[in-house]
Amino acid sequence: MSIESSNDSSRKTRVAQALGVYRSIAACHERLARGDDVHALTAALMLPCYQAGFRRLARELGAAEQDELSAALRRMERADAPALPRHGAPSAVHRAQTA
Repeated sequence: MSIESSNDSSRKTRVAQALGVYRSIAACHERLARGDDVHALTAALMLPCYQAGFRRLARELGAAEQDELSAALRRMERADAPALPRHGAPSAVHRAQTA
């Protein structure tokens, strides 16, 4: 395996990891919006951990990785567009870097 292939694989792994954490954050928000059952309590407890993990991962990404993550998050947002309100908020990567 060449160094370039290894770097590309590592980049995809970090981006995939960040996307996985972002999906967990979204799932927590969804569960919290549904009600006050035991799963909502678990989501409330886990949400700050996921958010901190996402911020850490986003800070560690290089420029190309951030671009890839931003593009993937935009695709996810468009796919969920009917369910998500539009507020003109900064991207998740931007929010993570400024937090």
